[in-house]
Amino acid sequence: MKKTLLISFLLFQLNIYAQDNPKWNVGIEYTFDDLSLDNGQNNNYLVTQGNINGYGIEYDKNNYTIGLTTQYFLNKKVSFSSGILYSNKDFTGTFNCATCDFFESFPESIKQRFLVIPLSIDYNFQLGNLKPILKAGFNNNIETNNDLKEQSKGYFLEAFVGILMNYEIIDNWHIGVGYNYQTALTELYKTDEYNLRTNSFSLQINYRIK
Repeated sequence: MKKTLLISFLLFQLNIYAQDNPKWNVGIEYTFDDLSLDNGQNNNYLVTQGNINGYGIEYDKNNYTIGLTTQYFLNKKVSFSSGILYSNKDFTGTFNCATCDFFESFPESIKQRFLVIPLSIDYNFQLGNLKPILKAGFNNNIETNNDLKEQSKGYFLEAFVGILMNYEIIDNWHIGVGYNYQTALTELYKTDEYNLRTNSFSLQINYRIK
């Protein structure tokens, strides 16, 4: 699965470069990510042993995503976007052993790091130098580091919708701010649901190549 996704991403990029007179953007993106779990009655609790033992979760870390993005224009209105990003989804976890006679636990930092490959379709508006963009797509999250690796599947898929407000500061250069809402479609862990929800606030710098 991981190799297939990486090969698909590379083919997507090569196809862009192979077009006659392509019109595409390249950019750098940084997002501030506000994470939460929606597991029904067990919100912000992750089972890692049996049916009940696991971690109480608090997303109090500096969660972020950073990386390179590309945008290929089919026409003035419609485009496809992709990229390669690094995402920090760390949290503070306090292990709870409900089946133990006596157990004392302390909060600990749990690392969750991912290589993210987004794929989206975009609708672009033209309002002078202001260029709003509506986006919808998927994030492929490929695990690179996880302190709960034994319980992890190593990959999960998210869907997202969002808006980006780009402003042309000089010819072909844009800065932008945006918002994405992301929701997990598949589970990261073998032992419990992982209904991760993310509110992402982004900053971008883009360069338009004609």
